[in-house]
Amino acid sequence: MIAELRSQFAGADFVEVTAAIPAAEYERIAAEVTAALDAHAQRRDVRIAATGESPRRYRIIGRDTLAAACPATAAFYRSVPLLSLLSEIAGEPLVPVPYAPEELIATRLEAAGDTHGWHWDDYGFALVWVLRAPPASDGAALEFVTGVPWCKAEPRLDAILADREPVRTHL
Repeated sequence: MIAELRSQFAGADFVEVTAAIPAAEYERIAAEVTAALDAHAQRRDVRIAATGESPRRYRIIGRDTLAAACPATAAFYRSVPLLSLLSEIAGEPLVPVPYAPEELIATRLEAAGDTHGWHWDDYGFALVWVLRAPPASDGAALEFVTGVPWCKAEPRLDAILADREPVRTHL
């Protein structure tokens, strides 16, 4: 299974790793994060200047609240087995996010028009958990562009999108 995931990742810069996570662990994390979102999430509706005023409309839990409310999730995220699995799939050593406020966050897109907005990830790899999503026919999708360096001073999003088709996947 790992060899197949590594091959998929090498070809697409994306791979769904759900099948490699024990089902009981996945369900425990999903329940824990869902309960935390229900209890602690705060609504955000802002535009981000650094990404051309792209919108962010969602409910969010920051790192400290999420780590306190979701100890199993935080422990699993930091676990050697998960990091080893992801490193094996990536084909190189990976490390946890070095900037604590971005180490763990949880967002919930819950209303028509909610979005995480386009943005650049600041790191070479991202682990995104999609715990539940509506059907693709209702607009639920993860979109990304691969192989583009992030330049905060001059993002050139229009030029990049004119040159590259975003990959769109439903999880």
